[in-house]
Amino acid sequence: MSVPIERSTESGGPGAAHRGVIAGRARELWRFRFMLRSLILRDLKVKYKRSTLGFLWTFLNPLLTVGILIAVFRIVIRIPLEHYWAFLLSGYFAWNAVQHMLLSSSYILQTHSGLLRSTAFPKEVLLFGAAISRLIELAIELTLILAVLGLVHHQGAPIGFAFLPLLMLLLAITTAGFMFPIATASVLFTDVQHTLPILTTSLFYLTPIFYPADMVPESFRGLYFANPFARLITLFHQALYEGRVPDGGLLLGTAAIALGLFAAGYAIFNRYKDVCNELV
Repeated sequence: MSVPIERSTESGGPGAAHRGVIAGRARELWRFRFMLRSLILRDLKVKYKRSTLGFLWTFLNPLLTVGILIAVFRIVIRIPLEHYWAFLLSGYFAWNAVQHMLLSSSYILQTHSGLLRSTAFPKEVLLFGAAISRLIELAIELTLILAVLGLVHHQGAPIGFAFLPLLMLLLAITTAGFMFPIATASVLFTDVQHTLPILTTSLFYLTPIFYPADMVPESFRGLYFANPFARLITLFHQALYEGRVPDGGLLLGTAAIALGLFAAGYAIFNRYKDVCNELV
């Protein structure tokens, strides 16, 4: 059964009306929380169905990539960082989750086309389900990484570790801000599924995953940090590798950008979701 979007009838100008619409959408999503939970569980079960190693594959695949990056950038190129392996672990798994979430958004609506045509529900539930299932895996991966970093790299639990939940929240909001327009564009233009891997590969090199942001020339650093993922991964390095409280200005700026991206991305998705529903 379709659930109508509630609209504010109170006086108070456009701001109050906008808040009323947001509250209405939030209540509508809450009504479909059991569907969201089913989608998350289904994603996780399907992924590891008939797999002997199960979740270990999710951890081993990026770990093998980290091993190759260590060999290339520590032994061959010789990036001068103490415990370079710890630096890579602090940022690579977060980026890997971002990459998977962005790529999944390019086919999530098409994968559930039958459900979209036969059932009335908030379409964003599909994107939230894909994002949350990947975040659950990331949380498990980072828990293991924190244990290794604490035991070997820091010999303890530094204050920076306490900021991990906040950084994961920023990662989720920032990435969701891109997932909405990617999902929309992938239905309208099939080229998106071909160009997105190229864009994510480019972002990999333009984000401080295997090198510190300090190595970027200062004259380019302003432009470099226009990439929201460069800011986000730098915060992960500060909290996990350096073990310190993340820079306050960088943290607040990243939070503001994350909220702006989410609002803009959701507005695009909301604008074209009915068109997408007809095309999938």
